Amino acid sequence: MITDGIILMVVGMVVVFLFLLLLYLLIVGLSSFLKDHALIEEKALLDAEAKKRKKKNAGKSGGSVPAAVAATTGADDARLTAVFAAAVHAHRNR
Repeated sequence: MITDGIILMVVGMVVVFLFLLLLYLLIVGLSSFLKDHALIEEKALLDAEAKKRKKKNAGKSGGSVPAAVAATTGADDARLTAVFAAAVHAHRNR
């Protein structure tokens, strides 16, 4: 009776372990398979955001922030905006 319970417990633990291992391998495989596509899409979103910022800032004159600092901050903001836009786009397409 107790041995049946122990066998059932071990079999259950092995099944769960194998399922989690399979899930992990699928996630790693898909992420490496889709990495190039994600990079291309992120670059396209960053380019579109940069064009939008250039168009918006075309009429403005220089501010009090140095150009190198402003460019770095703008690039970080553009990257963050692209990530948010991609997440919203992926959610809406589900």
